[in-house]
Amino acid sequence: MRILMLCSEYEGLIKTGGLADACRGLTKALVEAGHEVMVLVPRYASLYAFETRDWQSVYVSLGGRTFGCAVRQLTLDGVAIGLVEHHEFFQRIRPYDDGEYGYADNPLRFAFFCKAALAWCQERGFCPDIIHGHDWQTALAGVYLQHEQAQDDFFSGSRFVFTIHNGAYQEVVASDWAKQLELPASSSPVNLLQQGIVSASKINTVSSGYRDELLSEPAGNGLAWLYQQRQTDFSGILNGCDYQLWHPGRDVHLAAHYDWPDLTGKASCKTWLRQHHQLPDKAVPLYVAVSRITGQKGFDYLLPALAQWLPTTDSQVLIMGTGERHYTEALFALAARFKGQMSFVMGFDEAMAHKIEAAGDFFLMPSLFEPCGLNQIYSLRYGTLPLVRATGGLKDTVVPYPEADCTGIHFEQANAAALLQALQQTDAIYQDQALYQAMQQRAMAQCFSWQQACQQYELLYQAALQQY
Repeated sequence: MRILMLCSEYEGLIKTGGLADACRGLTKALVEAGHEVMVLVPRYASLYAFETRDWQSVYVSLGGRTFGCAVRQLTLDGVAIGLVEHHEFFQRIRPYDDGEYGYADNPLRFAFFCKAALAWCQERGFCPDIIHGHDWQTALAGVYLQHEQAQDDFFSGSRFVFTIHNGAYQEVVASDWAKQLELPASSSPVNLLQQGIVSASKINTVSSGYRDELLSEPAGNGLAWLYQQRQTDFSGILNGCDYQLWHPGRDVHLAAHYDWPDLTGKASCKTWLRQHHQLPDKAVPLYVAVSRITGQKGFDYLLPALAQWLPTTDSQVLIMGTGERHYTEALFALAARFKGQMSFVMGFDEAMAHKIEAAGDFFLMPSLFEPCGLNQIYSLRYGTLPLVRATGGLKDTVVPYPEADCTGIHFEQANAAALLQALQQTDAIYQDQALYQAMQQRAMAQCFSWQQACQQYELLYQAALQQY
């Protein structure tokens, strides 16, 4: 199949979260499976550092204005990528916001991106079987595709498939945006995510557990009725892991390599991390997290649970991430209060994320909701047992203690008391090293590959092409 992949971020180019990993992992698997895939990404300011080769000028009509842009091409890991360049819209340091607030013109920026993608296809004679959009930033591609199909037959065989990586992000704007975005006039607010769901041939999200949650409120964030309406076209496909990048036996970022059954290198990784983050190197478990610091990730109850638990244990905690100021300030305060026992690293660094995954004994992922989650999958492979809330993709990938084939720890209720009980349970598991190592062995044997996910996406694409 010929596939156009529309992504607002792509790992190796620009990344703010798991969306970037998922777009790259799926694309690589599709190319390896023999499909012709072209990825389009906005050319943000940081992407000017990448050397491009070929380029194509494109003109886009939107909201009564005509815009010019260039699509500049490069190759990354054998994948063809086009960078959509428009200085007014995309030459900004951050892709979506100024560090605190979303850009006011985000609806227009990403509507332009969607329109430019279709215009580029026509200019290059690249007629895709599937246009695959990811999250609200690409949702209007489905609407514009329908408009193009009504005008001429270039896209007559193309179908729009829409993947929802996080249904909480919808980009809802006032009704007067409709004309500027070339959408039907509306007396009510315009929901861009909703536009993508309505216009797609097939819709999916990134785990079967999250798909089921979206069918009801409050998980549906006001759109449960629409997911129900499109239920026969709505599926859940679990994200995969790129085990070429995430493998403790060959990870280029680690101080030492390891794999089951010889975990000597893991102990070396733990020693290295402690030395670099002012934690004493002693025989106690290390709890780690790499996360966006937001309410979605469970910080409303993680912070009070840690405050209650840390005085009762010798265990250590290291958290890295960026996010909402009131949470980060609370984390700094907690780290100061428990100096030598807890460390908070403000920021994100890809290499450090790998080092943290490798060094931990337990990985903290107490999300309020989690469409799929990738860090728990990385943690399993690195022998860092995930402690997760039983929601979405976390529930689908981590088998809870005390089940016979357990690979991690679950808790159900989104509150500090339930999380505190789970933390106390992990302390007890670690003390029983025979139990801990058996869980670790099973965890490291798990496989959630993009090749498996790719096969399901192929079936989804085929179903979309057969729909009309």
